[in-house]
Amino acid sequence: MANFVNSEIIGKPTDVPWAVVFAKIDLLPRHPVQLYEAIAYLSIFIFLAVLYKTTQIKERAGALFGLFLCLVFTARFSLEFVKIKQAAYSSELVLNTGQLLSIPFFIAGVLLLANALRRKAD
Repeated sequence: MANFVNSEIIGKPTDVPWAVVFAKIDLLPRHPVQLYEAIAYLSIFIFLAVLYKTTQIKERAGALFGLFLCLVFTARFSLEFVKIKQAAYSSELVLNTGQLLSIPFFIAGVLLLANALRRKAD
């Protein structure tokens, strides 16, 4: 939310009805990507808390953390598509730096989740 208030890490220009103008940057309506992230991460927290309370996932060591990594870094990877590129060196790449850094954590989450599910099946 601080990034939203400070007009940092802004989204790409858009014409969606909920676009926000960051007057400190320019007068273009942009995706409020900071709010998208806040909503995504709050939704993930609520989902995981409900899952923890209502299922037996807590009995599978690593499953909840693996699912957390998968969900958070899938959200981050997806949201990077509507952010403007921040690092000049990543402008030639197909994926930006945030997306490239999300991939290993997503893979770690898949491995943790798979390992937790495999151990329970044994």
